[in-house]
Amino acid sequence: MSGQRLSKGAAGWNTLLQLSIVLAATSIGCAVNPVSGQRQLVFMSEDQEKVIDEQAASQVAEQIGLIDDPALTAYVNEIGQALARHSPRQGVRYRFHVVAMDEPNAFALPAGHIYVSRGLLLLLNDESELANVLGHEIGHVAARHAAQRDALMKVMTVLNTAGMIGASVGGARSNGNGGPMGNPGLHGFSRQQESEADEIGQNLAVATGIDPAGMAGLLRSLDASERMERGFSRETGYFDTHPAARERAAEAATAAEVRRFDPHFSVAESRQDFLDRIAGLSVGPPASEGVVEGERFLHPDLDFSIRFPAGWEIVNTRPAVYALSPSRDALLTLELHSEGDDPAAAAHAWAGEAAAIGPDAGPVRVGGREAYRVRGRLPTLAGPNWADVYWIGDRGMIYQLSGIVLRGDIERHAAPFRTFPRSFRSLSSEEREKITETRIRVFESRPGETLESLSLRTGNAWDPIETAVHNGIRPGEPLKPGQLVKVAIRVPYRSSQHPLQGELEREGAAEGFGEGHGSEPRAAPSLDVGGSG
Repeated sequence: MSGQRLSKGAAGWNTLLQLSIVLAATSIGCAVNPVSGQRQLVFMSEDQEKVIDEQAASQVAEQIGLIDDPALTAYVNEIGQALARHSPRQGVRYRFHVVAMDEPNAFALPAGHIYVSRGLLLLLNDESELANVLGHEIGHVAARHAAQRDALMKVMTVLNTAGMIGASVGGARSNGNGGPMGNPGLHGFSRQQESEADEIGQNLAVATGIDPAGMAGLLRSLDASERMERGFSRETGYFDTHPAARERAAEAATAAEVRRFDPHFSVAESRQDFLDRIAGLSVGPPASEGVVEGERFLHPDLDFSIRFPAGWEIVNTRPAVYALSPSRDALLTLELHSEGDDPAAAAHAWAGEAAAIGPDAGPVRVGGREAYRVRGRLPTLAGPNWADVYWIGDRGMIYQLSGIVLRGDIERHAAPFRTFPRSFRSLSSEEREKITETRIRVFESRPGETLESLSLRTGNAWDPIETAVHNGIRPGEPLKPGQLVKVAIRVPYRSSQHPLQGELEREGAAEGFGEGHGSEPRAAPSLDVGGSG
């Protein structure tokens, strides 16, 4: 009996095993798709969808943050609810949010939480575009695309396992993908699902009385934004999980031409009304989340400054500020630990959770402030590592500052671990006055103006290409007199009133912008927490 013949027999067993597993799965995991009416393979029940949805919604709010603008959120929700009334999947509680994300994005959780990002709102140019993107995300929920993707991942896992069983029994060669089929397209919705969501979104727009051509306009803006960022227009490849925006825009434009709709619904009274509703949004992270200036991190609302070592890469995230050493072997973190004025109690509370306080610990003073230090091999966000951790009390807040060795010896980084917490101090008046942020404003063009001359007149921080992309026009395209143009204006930061800074005078957020429109409320101060934007 030859090894080649044995390998062939094992391949036959492998195929039969895969087929039997898939048949068994389809017999117990089928449900009727609310959109198509066809039976589909799912392993996730609707009750499970609700649990996952609520858990993920909490994570989005905690880790990314939501825009703290009740008027804007209510506006987005009103349009979303009007569309959801026509959804083919009822019995779902649809909820709409604006997420504090700079990238143009929208996403849906499996049981009805739907999000549009701040960055996407900056790209939109009328209400129909907003309605169509919300309709697209409703489409993902209605068609249970998340459940389909979950089912596909489970089946692929089973098939890959079966492939490895066959390979181990018969000596078959691996194809490098962990099984006989690999796993393309499992990291996002499939091309077919995205196209189906586009179609559902346009259908919902028509049923609501909104122009379905807004889908094409939205996708053209996304394509232009992507080309601006990447420098080219992406071609759709076989393993690509989303059709290229340009391809989808063409399909949506064709679909809109053959759909008749009665324009009987709108919330914004005009395009100017729509633009006024998004005017004031932050272009990039708002200063209320803290700003990085060279080696310093400044937080105007919490009124402190801290210096990171030269050459370290600083990243400001919602939970914490991080800095990675040039050699990638050490990490510094700054976190808002809790309210309070007892650093020792905060350290012991942390140690109670982590069981980490050892002999090398005790009270210290940092810049005249009460602090507590723990040094040794400690449980950290990067696992058990050598770390030097300080808890510093400042005006009713406790900050946790950590130096973590990712590999190597702690003594190599002893100097930056020591100087980092000692640089913590209050902001100076000069530093505070220099803090700025960039906000969206809307201006009317004057006769004969171009994007370049309008930008020069208004102090636009965007270059002509960025301005054209955000306004859905071609670079170099002449402006009509009175045409409304979104621009990015850098303005002095004026934080909202906060108990920690009651002595500081605050100015109106929209003061001094001439003919520009709109302002945006700020959230309570945090280390990139609060999600204003």
